[in-house]
Amino acid sequence: MNDLISEAAGWRGRELFDAAGKRIGTITGLAYPRKKFGVTWLLVETAAGTILAPAEQFLCSTERLVLPYPKTYVDGGPVMEPGRPLSKTEERRLRMHYGLDTAMPNRSCRQGCGLCQARRREKQLR
Repeated sequence: MNDLISEAAGWRGRELFDAAGKRIGTITGLAYPRKKFGVTWLLVETAAGTILAPAEQFLCSTERLVLPYPKTYVDGGPVMEPGRPLSKTEERRLRMHYGLDTAMPNRSCRQGCGLCQARRREKQLR
């Protein structure tokens, strides 16, 4: 078990916030006991249902865990049925949603994935 998986396992019960400080939900555990397709997925219970979020993108401080996306974007992601494994198509959609499946050499995509959109917003704010 690598360090991120060990650390993420300890996040159970902690609140997750968006980039603006709005509460997204509560971390209920690891979605898989190991990295699946190179990503450590965490289960997050939200008002919309149970979602998966990539632990690698969490910003961690002693006080809170933050996912660098707006709450509405995270809520708009794929909802997971607890106890059911994801299909390859669902996994790919989830990876695209969070910008983890960009095959472009410059790590940007033309599909408008979540990570690219977040980076564009960040540049606009500067």
